[in-house]
Amino acid sequence: MKKLFFLIALSAGLLVISSQNAAAQKGILTSKTATKSNGYTILNPGETIMIYKYIHAAHSPKEAEKHGPKYFFTTPSSDTLKELTKMNLKYAFPQNHAFHDALDANFNTDAELTSYDAFHKIYKINRLYSNSVKM
Repeated sequence: MKKLFFLIALSAGLLVISSQNAAAQKGILTSKTATKSNGYTILNPGETIMIYKYIHAAHSPKEAEKHGPKYFFTTPSSDTLKELTKMNLKYAFPQNHAFHDALDANFNTDAELTSYDAFHKIYKINRLYSNSVKM
């Protein structure tokens, strides 16, 4: 019985600590706070949809392979970083249905959203966005 109580108390304490760490990391992140010193790199300065790459520097080289980079984006209407997913891009441009359709037609997974169009020298999501605005 004492072991069970100890395990429950230990689990509750770990949950409190992990929720505090998660809350601290999930604060509102803006383009002003996403700096190189905080692990963020802007991949495409000057494009409409700015893509940020985040690499957590606290991992050892062995663990770095397990914890790959995370990608975020900002739009001209909001400097708050959002995770780079098809759904978040659709929410960021709710009235642009041509862009929504282009995202679905060109990307099967969220991991593909960082594709670069070497011929046009622009990230593919920005090329699709500019084409959808012209329509």
